[in-house]
Amino acid sequence: MEITSRYADNPDVKIDPVNVPAEFRQLLPLAIEWSISDDEELDAYIAAASEQKKADLLAAFSPHFKGLWEWHQACEHMIPQPDELVLFDIAANAAATAQSMQ
Repeated sequence: MEITSRYADNPDVKIDPVNVPAEFRQLLPLAIEWSISDDEELDAYIAAASEQKKADLLAAFSPHFKGLWEWHQACEHMIPQPDELVLFDIAANAAATAQSMQ
């Protein structure tokens, strides 16, 4: 399945690592890859991913769920939401979805 809803692929999205809290910057490549906003596309991507790839995603994101949620809450008043925050929100959702599909 072709992924057409990857947030990071949108030409209007500008991700600046400086705007990502230092504790999450190492997750940026995974966040970019897994920033799939369409549920059907995300489910298909998860289903097609190797067990190792899914394990790597969960191992990387799971310890940060609480911190990512706190970052989200700290920025939820911002309009528009920073692209970096949206990217990580979508990727964290992907990790949680992959976890629930185990």
